[in-house]
Amino acid sequence: MGARRRLGELAVLLEVAPFSAETEEAMRAYLREEAPAARLAFGRWCSLPAQARLTRAAQLRKAQS
Repeated sequence: MGARRRLGELAVLLEVAPFSAETEEAMRAYLREEAPAARLAFGRWCSLPAQARLTRAAQLRKAQS
């Protein structure tokens, strides 16, 4: 969830200041610190059967609302 939160923050920076030094550093930090674990988690997610992904996504959406 930390990677997801940081990605949201990065998206905001890209929208409001796409070429700032702060945005560049935030992108580099995300790729350095969060992306490797997020990539592994995404790989595990993709290896699940489609129905399991749909069920889990629905559970996550429900939990967040």
